[in-house]
Amino acid sequence: MINLHTIEKALQRLIELADWKFALGLHIRFANPTLLYQTYPQKWIDYYSENGLVFADPTVHWAIANTGICDWADLKSMDDGNVLGQAAEFGLRYGKVVSIGKESRTFGFFTHSSRPITDEEIETARAILEEAHETTLGVTKLSEEELAPLRELNKSLPRS
Repeated sequence: MINLHTIEKALQRLIELADWKFALGLHIRFANPTLLYQTYPQKWIDYYSENGLVFADPTVHWAIANTGICDWADLKSMDDGNVLGQAAEFGLRYGKVVSIGKESRTFGFFTHSSRPITDEEIETARAILEEAHETTLGVTKLSEEELAPLRELNKSLPRS
C-alpha cells in the first residue's frame, strides 16, 4: 500500500526547498498523470487548461521524449505556441523540467519568477521526485476509491 504520509512529506520538502512553483505528474499513462500536484498560480492552471496548452507545451514534449533535466530556456526554439512566453506573463519565468522513470514516467516542472533555478535546487528536487515516483509504484493499479486520498493532497497545496 502506498503511504500517504510519505507523499505528503515529499511535497512539503519541495515547497520548503525554494521560493518556486511546481507541477508534478506522477506515473503518466495515455498522456495523463495518475497523480497531479501543483503549486502554480490558479489563474495559470485555469488558463493553461482552458486553452489546451498541454498540446503545444515544449516542456511536456521534452519530458515525453527524454529523461533527465532540461532548462526551459533550451526549449524556446520548440515553443511555436509561445507557451513559455504566456507562462512568463503569470510569473513563471525561469524553469526546469525533470523527467524520470522507465516503465512508468513521472514529470516535474519547476519554475521561479525572478531568478534561474540553481543546480543544487533542481538536483534536490530530482531526488525528491525520484523518491515520490518510487513510493507510488503500483499506483496505476489502485481503484478510484484508493486513489482519492492521494489526489486530495493536491487541494492542500499552496497556490497564489
